[in-house]
Amino acid sequence: MKKLSSYPVFKTIKRMLKYVSKENKMLYVYFAFFTLIAFIYPFFAIILPKVLIRELLQGIDTNIINVIYIVSGYFIAAGLFGFLKTILQDYSYPKITYLRINLLRDLFDKVVSMDYKYIEDAKFFEENDRAMSACSGNTNGLELVYHKLFETPASILAILTLIIFIGRLNVFILLGLFLNVFVLIFVRRKIQSYTYKRKADLAHSQRRMNYYYKTTHDFAFGKDIRVYNFKDRIIKNYDEEINGFVRINKMIKNREFFLGFLSLISLLISDALVYGILIYKTAKGFPIEDFTMYLVAITSLSAMLKVLVEDVTAVYNEGQYANDFHMFMDGDLGEKGGDVKAMVNETLEIEFRNVSFKYPKTDIYIFENLNFTIHKGEKLAIVGINGAGKTTLVKLMTGLFDVTDGEILINGINIKKYSKKALFSMFSVVFQDVNILPFTLKENVACTSENIDEDKVLNALAKVGLKEKTLSYKKGLDQMLSKIIDEDGTDLSGGEKQKLSIARALYKNANMVIMDEPTAALDALAEAEIYENFSELIHGKTALYISHRLASTKFCDKIAMFDSKCLIEYGNHEELMNKKGKYYEMFTVQGKYYQKEAIANE
Repeated sequence: MKKLSSYPVFKTIKRMLKYVSKENKMLYVYFAFFTLIAFIYPFFAIILPKVLIRELLQGIDTNIINVIYIVSGYFIAAGLFGFLKTILQDYSYPKITYLRINLLRDLFDKVVSMDYKYIEDAKFFEENDRAMSACSGNTNGLELVYHKLFETPASILAILTLIIFIGRLNVFILLGLFLNVFVLIFVRRKIQSYTYKRKADLAHSQRRMNYYYKTTHDFAFGKDIRVYNFKDRIIKNYDEEINGFVRINKMIKNREFFLGFLSLISLLISDALVYGILIYKTAKGFPIEDFTMYLVAITSLSAMLKVLVEDVTAVYNEGQYANDFHMFMDGDLGEKGGDVKAMVNETLEIEFRNVSFKYPKTDIYIFENLNFTIHKGEKLAIVGINGAGKTTLVKLMTGLFDVTDGEILINGINIKKYSKKALFSMFSVVFQDVNILPFTLKENVACTSENIDEDKVLNALAKVGLKEKTLSYKKGLDQMLSKIIDEDGTDLSGGEKQKLSIARALYKNANMVIMDEPTAALDALAEAEIYENFSELIHGKTALYISHRLASTKFCDKIAMFDSKCLIEYGNHEELMNKKGKYYEMFTVQGKYYQKEAIANE
């Protein structure tokens, strides 16, 4: 992932406000009304004591009606302003939440459309986790910054008014208050700076904890965890990550504790100065009602300054996390490609020309100077031991990874000149890792929720032997798969999942068909039957079969045998058997197991 320079917090805030202007300008109207009401609201409590005490000092018997009017007026006005303030908050905050959710959706969109190579990059996932944390809740990150930006201007106006008001009485009172504020700012900045520095460690630990948590809740791991007693190892690792996470948080809390003493001392000094000045002035004849009013005003100003410091610090701190989000969103993660469009209904020829490849951030080559061609309409079997790079070929051919050296040509055009969308549209791939999504059966086959041709879906399922299974469901093609979201969902067996994956490839009807270990969960005879039927179904398309089991090879025009970074044998089945090389050895050994399996099934 390309490293980006971080943005100043004020630039991040400016960007966030521009997003408000783009998505919901009415928030500025609510913001203006809230600022006015929230600015006026605290002054009711400041003025009331002076007016009330002045009336009481004149005699309760003669001024009881005035006192009742004053108290009633206060509660009515304060209640009305408090009600309006709450209404504006309750109305505006859900809209701010909606802004955050939209940004979260943009993050999801970026991740699912990014270049595939980042999926195998651990550093990318840590950066993604930090971006995710900025928009994953309403009490932190982006939404918290929006809340504080919404609330802070009213506090600033009230503070400025109180500073002018109190400053006319005695400027040293303000100096005492500001002393405490400056110390508080220093302490907060130190704490937040230290916390931000440790965020990478926290994110790393959190990601590992989340993985172990998800693993224990993933049905796919359920059998292995129980049968092989992985539970103890998983819990042990989880405990280690928890201990590390707690240790980092303890270091942060210790820093907060010791720095907190400094702010406590400054608060005591500030309060002593303020109360000393007020007591001295009262002893010199300062009216008691004014003493009370200024005491409330000073207390209010002190509280407002503390809240303002906390809010500004929160904006600065959470603004850094918002900055992480913007940096991630601005990162150049997009799928690279040219502008050549897909070849509709055209049979493909693919040539590997002097191709060398190693995965990012590694020095080990999977292929070196690889040369071979898959001709138009040809059925080619790619065989070899595990780790020979067979699946990597699929990733290169479909544009999921770019070659390190050399080039891949599709119908004579360099693969890099095709758009990624075009490349993906030209291949129907049955991957060895079959993923069934918690959608309906027809959506899992059609890979969309709109304009589904149900007859075509049912036809594809029939060709892979799943039609009867489908018709047995009460909801038919609308049956939900997986119990993760729908408790009435159906969990398919391993073999059924692989058949469903083949049905996807049939439904897509792309230019070329690639089958990458698609029948690993099937027995050898069932595998051979799938391959025989599938050969009849591709209708002259170019097809690639990848397997370390050789059931597919006899039905292919050519066979490519891979081992240790290179192509070691190439030809049809008879030619390679006559050579009595590596292919001959593998086929002979596997043939014995096929015969035993056939006898066992009779």
